[in-house]
Amino acid sequence: MTKTLFKKQMMEVFSWVYRDRKTNQNRSAKGIAGYVLLYLVLFGLLGVMFGMVAIMLCEPLVSVELGWLYFALMGLLALFMGVFGSVFNTYASLYQAKDNDLLLSMPIPSGKILLVRLSGVYAIGLMYEVIVMIPTLVVWFMTVPGNAAGVICSLLIPLVLSVVVLVLSAVLGWVVALISGRLKHKNIVVVILSLVFIAAYYYCYGHAYTILQTILANPQAVSAKARSILYPLYHMGLAAEGNVLSMVIFTAIAAVVFAIVYLVLSRSFLKIATANRGAAKTKYKEKRAAVRPVSRALLYKELRRFLGSSNYMLNCGLGIVIMLASAVALLWKQTMLREMVSGIFAGQTELVFLLAAGAVCLLASMNDISAPSVSLEGKNLWLVQVFPVSGEQVLMAKLKLHLILTLVPTLVLVAAVEWVLKPTLGFAILIPVTAAAFVVLTAAFGLFLNLNMPNLNWTSEIIPIKQSMGVMIALFGGWVLVAALAGLYYLVARLLGPLTYLLCAAVLLAVLSALLLRWIRTRGAEIFEAL
Repeated sequence: MTKTLFKKQMMEVFSWVYRDRKTNQNRSAKGIAGYVLLYLVLFGLLGVMFGMVAIMLCEPLVSVELGWLYFALMGLLALFMGVFGSVFNTYASLYQAKDNDLLLSMPIPSGKILLVRLSGVYAIGLMYEVIVMIPTLVVWFMTVPGNAAGVICSLLIPLVLSVVVLVLSAVLGWVVALISGRLKHKNIVVVILSLVFIAAYYYCYGHAYTILQTILANPQAVSAKARSILYPLYHMGLAAEGNVLSMVIFTAIAAVVFAIVYLVLSRSFLKIATANRGAAKTKYKEKRAAVRPVSRALLYKELRRFLGSSNYMLNCGLGIVIMLASAVALLWKQTMLREMVSGIFAGQTELVFLLAAGAVCLLASMNDISAPSVSLEGKNLWLVQVFPVSGEQVLMAKLKLHLILTLVPTLVLVAAVEWVLKPTLGFAILIPVTAAAFVVLTAAFGLFLNLNMPNLNWTSEIIPIKQSMGVMIALFGGWVLVAALAGLYYLVARLLGPLTYLLCAAVLLAVLSALLLRWIRTRGAEIFEAL
């Protein structure tokens, strides 16, 4: 039984390799080979990046007899990579697996089910961890003349380190499971936490070179702190140098911590896994239902659909956060920005205003809320089709949601740009007009694509949101349009000044928007009603 459960869990964890989620059918042998090759290339590129870090650290640290610090630092990086790759899957795979009820109804101890679930988390963590550890080992073996004990311990380290990754991921998943039932707006919390992770990633990425320089400039000071703070990784580094006792200590620490975490999780697993979290725990209270006009009711429906999906918000509405963050950054660094502009673009201020309009449009194009909106109706499309509303009214509600959620941060960003750059009156009027026309055009274009390339048979909402050709075209189409307008200005710069060109661009965008809106109201509505 245990062997069968482990096999089932591994098939479930790696189902993304052999099963096409768009059709819910198994891939062909060629499809599997192509998919595996694609991921090997992606992981290989990441491995090269971490290999460059390993090359920068290994020889300088080994030369001052701090080889263990090299392994400790790279091990810490592998630990973060493993946890980052598996933590988002841990809560769902442990406590929200679709077959939990089925397995728990069988004569199988809940502790064994938990152990099998943890094996899946271990496998995912190991997969992400070796992206760092393989180049770490390659650089280590190329730099340090190894002995038999050091080679054997070095090859065992990734397996033991993955246990630590498993422990951290399981603890985070357990914490999320304990508090998730008490959260009223879970999707908003997921979006906030995801944004925090993204911000932390980009912060670390932006300061990576400075951190490496600090480590290489003060290796002794860093090693003294690392030895006390990263005690298990200290012994992991000594084990890589051939210290068998340190390998035993590192393995024992990982085993003891895992045993403690497993004991704690096993006592709460059954309660959390069987808790009914499908509905909010609220007491029924009779109240009058809100009556809204048709257009407002449809818009409210679209808004609830957007706020009800963390995938939808993160993948299609990230531009909202980026534009607001850019506005704050502009105001914060306005003095430095003005000095930079006056130094680089001296005597070409009108060109700066034109570039600012293009930058605003580029950031606004990162919202593609309308692009998957029709496909997200899925198998429930018939509900809106039987309502006493027209296809035009439904499509306009989808369009309005995109416009409201994109125009507001766009105008905030425009206000920040104009406050910092102080454009002339003509540009002060045309920049927001051009940005608004661009937003309307991209919203209508996304809806146009989705009506012509709908996917209503998806098994996971992530498919129409991220894996749709229409969404990809809508997202990159905005970038291409901005680039095309920039290239066109380069060709006609001698004939038209920046202000005249921006006026022509605004008129062009407005005309294209009007044509697409007319198509959506007529032919688009007919297509929607016939889906």
